[in-house]
Amino acid sequence: MAIEKNIRKVKENVWKLVEGDAAYSLKRYKSRSTAVKVDYIHRQLHAIQFPNIVPVLETDDPLLIMQPWFDGTRPVNFRKRIDRTDSLLALRALHNSSEQIDWDASPYLHRYQLLDKWKDRLDRFIDNRTALEMHLGKQIVDEIVSYSQLALTVLRKTKRKQTGYTLLHGDVVHHNILRDYNGLIRFIDFDLACTGPPGVELALWVHRVLPNIGYHLDFLLAEQTVLNHLDDASKAMILYPNEVLREWLHLLSLPEDNQERLARKLIPFTDTALSSWPKLWYDVERIMK
Repeated sequence: MAIEKNIRKVKENVWKLVEGDAAYSLKRYKSRSTAVKVDYIHRQLHAIQFPNIVPVLETDDPLLIMQPWFDGTRPVNFRKRIDRTDSLLALRALHNSSEQIDWDASPYLHRYQLLDKWKDRLDRFIDNRTALEMHLGKQIVDEIVSYSQLALTVLRKTKRKQTGYTLLHGDVVHHNILRDYNGLIRFIDFDLACTGPPGVELALWVHRVLPNIGYHLDFLLAEQTVLNHLDDASKAMILYPNEVLREWLHLLSLPEDNQERLARKLIPFTDTALSSWPKLWYDVERIMK
């Protein structure tokens, strides 16, 4: 008897395939280099029995990544202490995989150029300031630009030759960090993976968490004490208003009707962030050595 199959589109390039009693996630990449990179990362991590991933299955299509579909998973919620603690623990374990795998020697992974990326993001924000001022007003746009430029100045001063390059996930947003039905944290979507000092990604994780805890950096450092050991270059990264810049640039990529809907959510988000930034700046400078 033939096994019954059905397939459902989940998003632009992702499908859920059901084959009898089994279910799978299918993700098709436009770039073969990205598909090869994602496959390589999973196979290297699987070889050392790293638990916090979803296995990759064999396919005949080099652009297709196939993985088991886990029912009952949910994205982590950075408002919850347990999710902050467990996601950070898993992220550090991912970085520590460099003790067994020489990620920086991989031909599939490039080094993360954070300052260049952030400078480009700010340039695009400034280039689109006329459109942004229609939503935010000139004063708020000026304030975002000023904080961004000041942060980049500090980052250039604290930047030094960094060692200890390891695998960075590259996109530690909450929906790429899942908790499965057994409570295990699993990372998905290694599309932006690269190599870099672990402190870079820990700082980016802090960026994701802070809006969910009222930007209370002292609270987070007391709760997740390992973050106190970040070097000054990584701590300085917290000063850059990355979440605000990224969200508004994303808004500009949407159709006009969708822009208005998203702007209604982003304006209070931006107001809260900017009102919190002076104290955040003080707190970061105080903890830098």
